[in-house]
Amino acid sequence: MVRYSFAHGITNVPHPVALQRRLTTLSAALFGLSYICPTVVISTLGVLAVNTRGASASAYVVATLAVLLTAVSYGRMATLYPEAGSAYTYVSRTTNAALGFVIGWVLILDYLFIPMVICLFTAKAFEVILPGISFRFWVVVVAALTTAVNILGIKIANRVNLTIMAAQLAVIAAFVILCTVFLVARGHLSPAGLASAFANPLTSVPDIMSGAAIAAYSFLGFDAVTTLAEETLDPTRSIPRATVLAAGAGGLIFLVTATLMTLVHPGFQFSDVDNAGFEILETAGGGTFLLIFTAVLIVSYIAAVMCAQAGSSRLLYVMGRDGVMPLKHFARLHERLRTPVFNIALMGVVMLAGEFVDVETAASCVNFGAFCAFLAVNLCVLIDHVSEGRLAGGVWKLAQAGGGAFTAAWLLASLHRTALTVGLIWLGLGLAYLLFRTRGFTRGILTSA
Repeated sequence: MVRYSFAHGITNVPHPVALQRRLTTLSAALFGLSYICPTVVISTLGVLAVNTRGASASAYVVATLAVLLTAVSYGRMATLYPEAGSAYTYVSRTTNAALGFVIGWVLILDYLFIPMVICLFTAKAFEVILPGISFRFWVVVVAALTTAVNILGIKIANRVNLTIMAAQLAVIAAFVILCTVFLVARGHLSPAGLASAFANPLTSVPDIMSGAAIAAYSFLGFDAVTTLAEETLDPTRSIPRATVLAAGAGGLIFLVTATLMTLVHPGFQFSDVDNAGFEILETAGGGTFLLIFTAVLIVSYIAAVMCAQAGSSRLLYVMGRDGVMPLKHFARLHERLRTPVFNIALMGVVMLAGEFVDVETAASCVNFGAFCAFLAVNLCVLIDHVSEGRLAGGVWKLAQAGGGAFTAAWLLASLHRTALTVGLIWLGLGLAYLLFRTRGFTRGILTSA
């Protein structure tokens, strides 16, 4: 077995180096919640309000229910295969290695761009606060910081994440209280008022469904919990619970926050749609709280980058360990730290590319891989029912997985043309590699070259 040492490079040792099991159910769930970054609701409220004509809360209800269907499917598959490869592992084990590689390949697109996008968001936020320093400098700082923390190991990363998540949840709770006090003082917190946050005379079902497709993007990353299966205690129990808990907690925070913000500022007219959430923050909490929240939001983005980078490196590690990636470096762990140093560093370098990519383009590349993986995992549950029948659940399982598959297909169909184009090009590159690796599908992908 090959192992990696900073001091001595590659050495041969008599026993394998494995990932360390350090995380509890709650820790794993908070990793997923950090990846989702619940404070992002502030940044997306304006766009949602315009698309739903003031019914953002309804969009989050639909999106949360849709995402939970898929989260349950991830949990079901994690009980069968408590490994760190997420959708790649589930498809490989349920069908075959070639199809697993295809899903892993498209998921890599998602996992490559999510850290870059969040890193770019963070750098842009720093540039707003400190306009004298270019965002390019902050991209380097954030990439270096999260890379260092992840290399040090899951124990350190967990402690950093718990600290940041505590601050994030505290400011969200404070904002909820401030909004409630603001609404009570003006007599706006009534049953009729609450109902108006979900629907009004201008809202239509197509508007809400369109908004739900946008709101679903806020949940991207909950599935990364499953990439921590080999670093979680009792993964067959903890990972399913943590996956659903992360998605459900994110949805609840989004729903409550969006409802209160809609009540503070009814309708969908804003002086600046992109910063509508921050306008409402200042209205309910004042300028000082706005500054505090913005600071915590930036730190939350850093935690999201860290969690995204951790999940991405674990996917590459498992694909490398299975032998479907071209470089053996993907499968190596550091001798003492037990982290995939090469993969983590690679993700750090990819984040630096954010200096040359605009936010809209990078964000459009994220969704294709994520929604393909969502569809594949739901189909895995259905395939298992037909072929093996190992998963319990009966009719409810079929309805849940079928609903999750339909939702994932709907989200794929709703993607912007740019996202579909980039995704299909990436898929084509993966199929070309698969064709080469299997010598025109005349041998298995796991066969050594």
